[in-house]
Parts: sequence; C-alpha cells; structure tokens
Amino acid sequence: MGRRRRWFRMIVLAVLTLAAIGWLRWVRPMTGTLERKLVVDGVTRTYLLHAGAPAIPGRPLILMLHGYGGTAAAMEHRTKGTFDKLADRDGAVVVYPQALGNPSLWTSWLPVIGRPKQDDIGFLSALIDSLVAELGVDRRRVFAAGFSNGASMVYRLACERPDLVAAVAPISGGMGPEVARACAENPTPVAIIGMHGTADPTVALDASIRDGIATWARRDRCAADPISSRLRDADPTDGTETRVDVYDQCASGTQVAFFTIEGGGHAWPGGEGRLTGGATPRDFDAAELIWTFFQKHARR
Repeated sequence: MGRRRRWFRMIVLAVLTLAAIGWLRWVRPMTGTLERKLVVDGVTRTYLLHAGAPAIPGRPLILMLHGYGGTAAAMEHRTKGTFDKLADRDGAVVVYPQALGNPSLWTSWLPVIGRPKQDDIGFLSALIDSLVAELGVDRRRVFAAGFSNGASMVYRLACERPDLVAAVAPISGGMGPEVARACAENPTPVAIIGMHGTADPTVALDASIRDGIATWARRDRCAADPISSRLRDADPTDGTETRVDVYDQCASGTQVAFFTIEGGGHAWPGGEGRLTGGATPRDFDAAELIWTFFQKHARR
C-alpha cells in the first residue's frame, strides 16, 4: 500500500507540474512580443506589442482583445501567435491590450459599478494614436478583433468610434442592447467579420447575435439578402461544420460576413483549447481568415 501511495503522489505531482508549466507559458508573452505601458487620464494601462517589420509609413495595425477574466498574453497564446506570424510576414503591427480589474473586464456595454476608473474607448483611441505616431501605422488600415467580452468591446468600438477602425472581427460575442441601438443610429460604415458556434453555452448564438449582424448589414447599407455558402469540412473529426453568410454591395466598399459554426463551442477557431462546452473548430484558422478580410477592407 505504501508503494502505491508513493506512486500515486508522484503521478499527481507530475500532473500538477505539467499543468503549472502550461499555465506559466500562457502568462508570458510569446517570442518577439514586448509588454508596454501607456498612461491615459492618469490611469496606467498595459498592452503587448508585436511589430513585425521596421517602422515604415503605411503599416496596418490589429488590436486583439481578450475575453472576460483573460489576459493579453493568454490571448496571444490562445490564437497560437498566428497574428504575430502574419505581422512578421506582412510588416503589420499587432497589439494585445489588457483590460482592467480582477477579474479583467472590458466595458463593452455600460460602465460597471464598483470597477476601477476605466475609459476603454479612451484607452484604445490613445493606443492607436501613439502607435500611429511611433510606428508609422496607416489610420486607414486600423482593425480590431476580439473574443467573447473582447468581441463585445470591438462592436462598441466600431459603433462609437468608426473613425478609428476600418473593420472589426467579433468572435463568440455579441452587442449589448444599448450599443446595438447606438449602432442603428450611426450611418458610418465599418466592415464586419463575425464567427459564433451553435453549441456555445457561454454566449448563446441566439436572436440577439443575429440581430446584431443584421444591424450592421443595414448600417453598412448592404444588399438585403446574404450570399450563403459552406466551408470545406477540412477536419471531419472536430465535430463542426461552418456556414458563411456574406452581405455584399455595401457602402464605401465594406462587407458583412458571419460564420455560423455548427457544433462549435466558446472557442477561437483553429486556436488552443476552449472555455466551456462545444467543440473547437479545426477546419480553418480564424486569424488567417480575419487577416485576409482585413486586408481587403482598408478605409476608403
């Protein structure tokens, strides 16, 4: 019995050690990514910066926002650093901003009572301004993607400050009702590419999510009916299939695309792990499709 207990303790210790190593890996930025600080209205904010090439005029910028309780570093790892690799290839700049609070939370609806002073729109605006000045970013090629609570935040950013972003990519998140009403009243078009799983138990793919996409199709003055297609089921073992609805003929060259991932959970498609329920799609890498979409939709 003593020997069995020792073996059991050794196995438990090994499992916990491996788990700790994995957790620490997600805490730290990936190779080539730097942690930086920016003071906005007296509040020190942090972000991770991955600049893929020497500073030259006309570089694109991607803001990548984590979800509720997450971190900038964890979001970089969750996406497997794909945006970093694309930045290295194409000379782009990728930034992973960090939300405030414990647990961290983007103010994607209304200011939250009891949270620290948190002007997230002001932070993202100041961050864009600083990188335009420092790294030669082209303001016509500023984009934002977000996961879960971060997805809701990029919706809010596009609604309230469409002058800042040419296109956004909300993944597994929706618009709050106040933001949706404000969006409907603002005529400035912004291109949208959204993705959501039908088996997501955290942010259910309900009528409000689809209404949000319809709101953007109307705001962007797109054709009334989308063009629908299906992606190739590249990995039949992942338990997902994907339908794509594209609203075309939109104002100022914008477009609205929505990926319905049948069987998909609360996960970043093609990324590492999932948070709760459903499957992680393996038929495509969301970052690659998002970047291709962004490249086609610089502000005119």
